Amino acid sequence: MQIATAERERRRALLAEHYDAENEHDLKRIMATFSPGAEMRFNGHSFADPKAIQGAHGYIGMSAAPGAFSGIRNLRDREHITADEIVVEGRLCGTHTGEFLGFPPTQRAVELPFVAFYWFDAKGQLVSERIVMDLGALGASQPAAARS
Repeated sequence: MQIATAERERRRALLAEHYDAENEHDLKRIMATFSPGAEMRFNGHSFADPKAIQGAHGYIGMSAAPGAFSGIRNLRDREHITADEIVVEGRLCGTHTGEFLGFPPTQRAVELPFVAFYWFDAKGQLVSERIVMDLGALGASQPAAARS
């Protein structure tokens, strides 16, 4: 199903604002892109209220406070626009400076590929953000003894 050019551009502008806020580590602006009833899913883990969504972004490192990564930059390599969503193929780039989902910090630069699905409401806010991220580089960057 084709979507109108105006709707396509509206969604792309909303997505750009969300990524700009994340890349500027502006937690208040990030949260302003979500609707009050939004859900964020990261590798199958659900964050179903604003406080949980904010906490997840802060834990990763997208706020002024230290998180699992520093100097985060989310890069969008490709965008695919469907009738309902925008699908992004991208990479999270940064330095792994804190514990992340059981992976101890390595102090190394990492590049973590992801696929993300975004669904916006008619008011221009995110209703759903679903991310599947390959965390293999976090384990691969550890010395062999640390992986045992």
